[in-house]
Amino acid sequence: MTNERLIRYLKIFLINMVAMFLMVALPKLGVKIITENSNISGIVSPLPKGEDIINKLIPKLQEKANTFKLNKSSSLILVPSAQASGEYDEVKGYAVVDFNSGEVLVEKNLSKKTSLASITKVMTVVTALDLMDKNELITISQKAADMEPTKIGVVSGQKMSLEELINAALLTSANDATQAIADGVDNKYGEKGLFIEAMNAKAKSMGLKNTQFDNAIGLDSPNHYSSPEDIAIFTRYALTNYPLIESVVKKDYEFLAADNNHKQFDLYNWNGLLGVYPGAEGVKIGYTGDALYTTSVVAQRDGKKLIVVMLGAPGILKRDLWAAQLLDLGFGKSGIQAANITEQQLKDKYLTWKYFN
Repeated sequence: MTNERLIRYLKIFLINMVAMFLMVALPKLGVKIITENSNISGIVSPLPKGEDIINKLIPKLQEKANTFKLNKSSSLILVPSAQASGEYDEVKGYAVVDFNSGEVLVEKNLSKKTSLASITKVMTVVTALDLMDKNELITISQKAADMEPTKIGVVSGQKMSLEELINAALLTSANDATQAIADGVDNKYGEKGLFIEAMNAKAKSMGLKNTQFDNAIGLDSPNHYSSPEDIAIFTRYALTNYPLIESVVKKDYEFLAADNNHKQFDLYNWNGLLGVYPGAEGVKIGYTGDALYTTSVVAQRDGKKLIVVMLGAPGILKRDLWAAQLLDLGFGKSGIQAANITEQQLKDKYLTWKYFN
């Protein structure tokens, strides 16, 4: 073999080695290789980093500004032990807030960071509606289909619209549907974990001081919490800025018929005060082992509208009963007669729920 030929072979060998090194190393450095199937062959371009993507999405998350803040009344009610029998104070925290003025009428641990369970899903839906159209179809992932324990039984590979998934997330508190929403946003923008970053960016843009998310569902975690104050703020924000949320949380039931994209679903709203407490309009209940039973409920009577947030109740019945009593207490300050909801009324409501246990 001549020296000239040997040099040519060495050049080819070195070029191939360098090419192989670049193919392996560059993707790990965040650089995308544009292949021969691309419009421009052989050129490399940097992939947008997660931080760059979230920065581009922040204007979307800030389009609906929050100007609502809570203020403590100079005549803040102390819960009378004779009226409440001391039961309210079993919970971790609560707040009764005037929906329009932000006046805090009753509270315990108003700003304390506490597990909130599936009340999280209100912020999940708010964030998703900022970043997707309600009619966009989301392909169900296996991760979503495998979610436990509260689920409607979404099927991997089937498709559901964001609006359909929102109904499932807010009515039945379906973890599988909620995970599908988070996956749908991640897939749309091509960045795994982007949705949780967006939820936290949304919370920051709203001025929530004691709120942090590390999942879309409300699962227990040291890095996942909120406070009665922040929950009251984002509850009102959701209802006043997103007509879809306001309409969904009022419903007792929604039926999603089978179509070419997915099977049928029966969606029951497991908010025990709907149709029981006069003027109740939602919004979201929850439960986890750490958070215990939680609720954010809104009711309107005689022109007065209140938000009640309750975190850490020991059971479903007590959560709903005590929330009703707190509503009575708040409305009573405006001279509105107490509804005096009974345990039996709530138990009768629970019996109407198919699939509930």
